[in-house]
Amino acid sequence: DGSCGDGGDHSAEVGECTLEPAPSPSTPSPAPLPPGTIEQFGALVPTGGELRFYAVGSSNAAWQTWPDQLHAMLKQLDYDVDLPPLDVPGEIVKPSKAPVCADAETYTHLQTPRLGMVGWSSWGFAYEDTEDCDAAGFREIAGYNVSCTNAWACNPQWTGRVPLVPISKLAAGVRHAHFVVLANWINDGKAAQASSARLACYQGVEITPMDTVAITEINLKRVIRAIHAENPNIVVLVLARYPDTRQVIYPNERTLPEVIALNEAVKEKVQDEPNTFFVDLDFPQGENMFQTLSKVHPNCRGDKMMATSVVDALFKHKVLSRGLELSDDSCLASSNCSSLSLACCQRSTLCYVANDGACASYGPGLQ
Repeated sequence: DGSCGDGGDHSAEVGECTLEPAPSPSTPSPAPLPPGTIEQFGALVPTGGELRFYAVGSSNAAWQTWPDQLHAMLKQLDYDVDLPPLDVPGEIVKPSKAPVCADAETYTHLQTPRLGMVGWSSWGFAYEDTEDCDAAGFREIAGYNVSCTNAWACNPQWTGRVPLVPISKLAAGVRHAHFVVLANWINDGKAAQASSARLACYQGVEITPMDTVAITEINLKRVIRAIHAENPNIVVLVLARYPDTRQVIYPNERTLPEVIALNEAVKEKVQDEPNTFFVDLDFPQGENMFQTLSKVHPNCRGDKMMATSVVDALFKHKVLSRGLELSDDSCLASSNCSSLSLACCQRSTLCYVANDGACASYGPGLQ
């Protein structure tokens, strides 16, 4: 029939074949990346895949929008974000109050289950009950007597409707997540800074914010290990403490070295836990970054930076296949928005990518 090698074209005799080779099937070109994104192979969650996360925090998750902005960013990166209810005492799905940000339309319609326990410290999430508390209402943690009352300044009048989040409930509630963000330890050190809170929470002992790292370590590891006992594949992100404030709206440069040292100490304590990473936060100095609505809490700009830092960490640790294209930290305070590259605009706390794709000014939010 004239096919090569059967003698029909004498190829077996002359050692060559004159027939044209069959064309190889064409390989489709990969779809171009959306502007402002980067991709990698071998990550846990593929682009377009189902993605589930939960945030566990104190008032930073109840009075700020960073979990909601994170939810919106992940959807914009084309993940199928699926967030069923946590079924954990104290669960909320939106902030109870927060500034109205310029990009609020991207997340106000979303339900973002999280724990936002106002005034709480790390020990409010790390125990099953209060059976190990003494008659005075204190539990021994890292050699310190620590109040079993969960509220700011450990004041029982401010406890609210949920006195404690049982650690088993928390771990079971997040067991199907791809990642969990822990922002529940911020008040450990803050309680040591205020005399009234120190008296109530630490039974009046002289304790510095740095001393509280031993307490934070024990409580964070209890939560991390309880989560991993339910599902060892969950990535746990421990979010850094943000700076103290100056003149209500500015980061406090004077106390920043102490905050940085505290973050580094906590990072060192948790970084050897499996599937656990610390997320650094870098607030630009001299800029309006904190709320007037709920003082000492970051505003829309701070929340954008916090959410962006989480996405960046997820990409760097190969949880996400697609991430945000981000310039370095030199862009954090860039304000000439219309002339910025997309990568610098996304890194800046003072600019954002508007619906039309242009880089526009990003304010502190309506408060």
